[in-house]
Amino acid sequence: MSLAFPGTLVRIGEVSPEEDLPPHILSPKVHWERASGYFALEMYEEAKREIRALPAEEPWGKQARILTLGIHQEKEEWMEMREVANGLRREFPEEEDWWISDAYATRRCESIEAARELLMEGLARHLDSAMIRYNLACYACVLDSPGECMDFLKEAVERDEKYKLLAVEDEDLSEVREALLKMGWGKAEV
Repeated sequence: MSLAFPGTLVRIGEVSPEEDLPPHILSPKVHWERASGYFALEMYEEAKREIRALPAEEPWGKQARILTLGIHQEKEEWMEMREVANGLRREFPEEEDWWISDAYATRRCESIEAARELLMEGLARHLDSAMIRYNLACYACVLDSPGECMDFLKEAVERDEKYKLLAVEDEDLSEVREALLKMGWGKAEV
């Protein structure tokens, strides 16, 4: 289905009878701003309605998928989140965020072991990623591998100091919290 408004052609994905569109099709920028606002207000159905009015062409298609991923995460719809994250990861493998999002959803709908495998693959592609290392540390701790956990944490902190403070507050890292505090990781550096 295509809709036209002055100067632009908007392609809209197939909409089933139970799905609705906004009452007026406006510029993609307006629909994006509305969708983002609804998302911030936790009005997810309204956000999805605005997303459906976005064209599939870039940059709107990618932005629509990113916001849809966020909606699924907030609603704890792990299978749906995983599907969107997996698509983003495959299309944009150079962006580490999609590896982490895919692993996050995989952990919740499949297993932490499967999520770990995914992040190990991501680490091979993003050798300098502090964020992937931090997540791998969390997985190692939950999987009762404190040595591997500490190694990944130290490597993450070498790349980005913010992980010192995050680590002492993270539920996944409760088993190594005492060791981290003894290393002085709970103190903010000024």
